[in-house]
Amino acid sequence: MSPIITPDFIPRKKIAIIGAGISGLGVAWALRNVHDITLFEKRSRLGGHANTVDIDYDGTQIAVDTGFIVYNPLNYPNMVSLFDELGVESIESDMSFSFALDGDIEWSSNGLGGLFAQKLNALRPSYIAMLRDVLRFNKTAPNDLQSGRLSGLALGEYLEQLDVGDRFTRNYLLPMGAAIWSASEDEMRTYPADAFIRFFQNHRLMNMSRPQWRTVKGGSRKYVQRMAADLDGTIQLSEPARAIWRHDHGVTIQTSTGSSEEFDEVILACHSDQSRKLLMDMDYTEDEFLSAIPYSANRAVLHRDPSLCPKRPGARAAWNYCRDQADGPACVTYDMNRLQGIDRDKPLFVSLNPHREPDPSLTFGEFQYDHPQFSTAGLAAQRIFNRIQGIRRTWFAGAWLGYGFHEDGLRSGLRVALRLGGQIPWVFTDGDIDGGRWGERPLVSAPAMEAAE
Repeated sequence: MSPIITPDFIPRKKIAIIGAGISGLGVAWALRNVHDITLFEKRSRLGGHANTVDIDYDGTQIAVDTGFIVYNPLNYPNMVSLFDELGVESIESDMSFSFALDGDIEWSSNGLGGLFAQKLNALRPSYIAMLRDVLRFNKTAPNDLQSGRLSGLALGEYLEQLDVGDRFTRNYLLPMGAAIWSASEDEMRTYPADAFIRFFQNHRLMNMSRPQWRTVKGGSRKYVQRMAADLDGTIQLSEPARAIWRHDHGVTIQTSTGSSEEFDEVILACHSDQSRKLLMDMDYTEDEFLSAIPYSANRAVLHRDPSLCPKRPGARAAWNYCRDQADGPACVTYDMNRLQGIDRDKPLFVSLNPHREPDPSLTFGEFQYDHPQFSTAGLAAQRIFNRIQGIRRTWFAGAWLGYGFHEDGLRSGLRVALRLGGQIPWVFTDGDIDGGRWGERPLVSAPAMEAAE
């Protein structure tokens, strides 16, 4: 571990952190040598979406992730720096994508062989038109983003203006967005067009030069365990906060057991809707901001049933977006063999909101993960969220303050920690949604040794 320099000019405070996902762990880790922290977590484990489970697969023990699975160095700079600091190992992953409509239409992003895994695609004018629309979209959308044309537009509105075909919208772009954000196609239509295009552009989803994705060797719990080992504070598992009151001299936290404790500051490193329920004295401004980004529940099923994948082997990918009817429900099935390097002789999948149930005899378990739902109003709230940060001794962190992913959660936690005098031994990288606009004063960070000079 790199040495951490504790500033002697920062008054030591007693700080409560609500939630022990990546945001809560990140802020606790960065504050561990500066303040006295108490971490409240409603579950019996740390990590949130970093949830590695052990299964018995015909006598073989396999560790598999069911929430956070992959990252890449280009778009997850703080995660990479954290993993380097913790000594967390990783391996290469596969981030290919496929679409399947009950065997009638199937394609994958695995080169020409994947695009034409269904031979009939080469003879379908509608399919060729879809590919042309992909090329036109990839060329036009970045220019529209740069010109400011997308400001205030929902994705569905932009697609109507662009006059792309229904096959492009229904069989390509909306399914890909729905898979990325764990959302429905209808929800993707309301997603802010500028944030959507910026995300696609930054992740190089609009060109052939894409980043190499990686997955944590041994599962994401490896990094959770190493972060937890560094913490020097109180961790209260299975004891959720139930109510929070702010007053002139501090913050009162009441837990599910009925006990209460006083703190100098509170950091709500949980979902926006959870924060709204916890704040007993929430004012109008807080309510307005927190309600701008709601959450929806998603059901993840861990199984070994290949029927929830495309029928043609050549059309299968790491992420498989499948539905049985054109207007029916859809699900995303993650191929964990491709994503985490698990032996392909033991097919293993995670299906999110399965449109039909996997064979019960082939199912290992199921989990609930809640994801933020974004809109133009939500994006506007993100951009001016600093108006309530730190007010009334209250801070907010979570992936919902970015694009909704692990890097966003970590970044938001570190950002709060730095404002409270926290230390990280690398140069902090801010995001493109609110980076540079978050604080009223510049947010400066440097490796601890540099800061000490």
